[in-house]
Amino acid sequence: MVRQDDRAVILEIDNVTKTFGAVQALQGISFNVHKGEIVALVGDNGAGKSTLIKIIAGVHGPTSGTLRLRGTVCDFKSPADALHAGIETVYQDLALIDPLDVADNVYLGREVLKPGWLGRVFGVLDRAQMRRSTGEALSQLHIKIPAPTMPVRRMSGGQRQAVAIGRAVTWGRQLILLDEPTAALGVEETEQVLLTIEKLRDDYGMTFIVISHNMQNVHRIADRIVVLRQGKQAATLDKHATTPEEIVAYITGAKVQAH
Repeated sequence: MVRQDDRAVILEIDNVTKTFGAVQALQGISFNVHKGEIVALVGDNGAGKSTLIKIIAGVHGPTSGTLRLRGTVCDFKSPADALHAGIETVYQDLALIDPLDVADNVYLGREVLKPGWLGRVFGVLDRAQMRRSTGEALSQLHIKIPAPTMPVRRMSGGQRQAVAIGRAVTWGRQLILLDEPTAALGVEETEQVLLTIEKLRDDYGMTFIVISHNMQNVHRIADRIVVLRQGKQAATLDKHATTPEEIVAYITGAKVQAH
């Protein structure tokens, strides 16, 4: 078994702060994310989780501090910069287009044009190629979805989440950010999504940061848990050395980590 410390560091977050006017949303956040690791980001509403995810995703820039992706300082000016660097984000609303099929959603913004003048002059999409590639990619990753030709609007919540994760994995070469991946899902669909995330880490070395309010799910899939409280880093916990109850204690402030 490869120890965490022996894995390549994908993301370094070094003393990151973020202020919005007089509001200090983040104060001195520091932790690393290693290749093939799931790091959970937890905390009450307003703790700073979404702000940190948006900084990593290029939506906001940090007020101070540094982010490094594989040792290179990140100076993202927009989400497009983060996407280009290989960071994909699956937000809670999934950002899927209901009338489009699976392949069109996976290739949204990255559409493949037909070769020759049809694509070059008229912008005709090569849907056959997009559907074929989508089917092959998701099949290789064992992400279970219906046919690439099925419209997203006809899918269940778990299937839609699988499509969104599949799209992120297809393009996210470095890091995938998941915002509440099991929110509003039933027990069976939640299990499907959790198994998918675990398999992508265990079999393919995918790297994730996951925001979740479900401590049982967090304790199950995460390798480490970073607890934010009122914009500060309350604790960084190893899954094997903590419990869901202890995580909640740090979130509420009932327990304070020694430094």
